[in-house]
Amino acid sequence: MQKGFTLIELLIVMVVVGILVSVSLPKYYASMERGRSMEGISNLRAASDAVNAKYVLNGNSYPNSLSSTNLQDIADLTKSQYFSAPVITRVSSVFVEIQIGRLDGTYALRARNSQGSLQYIQCGGSADTCLNLGMELSDGIYKMDFSK
Repeated sequence: MQKGFTLIELLIVMVVVGILVSVSLPKYYASMERGRSMEGISNLRAASDAVNAKYVLNGNSYPNSLSSTNLQDIADLTKSQYFSAPVITRVSSVFVEIQIGRLDGTYALRARNSQGSLQYIQCGGSADTCLNLGMELSDGIYKMDFSK
């Protein structure tokens, strides 16, 4: 009697392993991206806190002179391995928008501050990417709402 595996048994095992890998790899990559997105979200929250501190110091009004150079201290303090530094894209006396982009260009995150508090973080990318990051569809945009 011979000991060992037949060719058919080895092929069946290889097919089963291949199926398991093909099912688990996309979920693994999605969970890794969710973890990486936390860097961008925490950097945006730090920038929002700094801008909202300026709001309070300016007598409950956003200064019209805010620029990306005002966020340089935050960019120096935050870890920016996967995202660009925070940049102020829009400013008025009642709201400020800060944007941060994924370095590989797949999506961007934008924070909107109004009346001294972070209102929401919006995802600008594909629907699948935004849903994977934990964003919800609200008013036609994918966002995390902090105004509640």
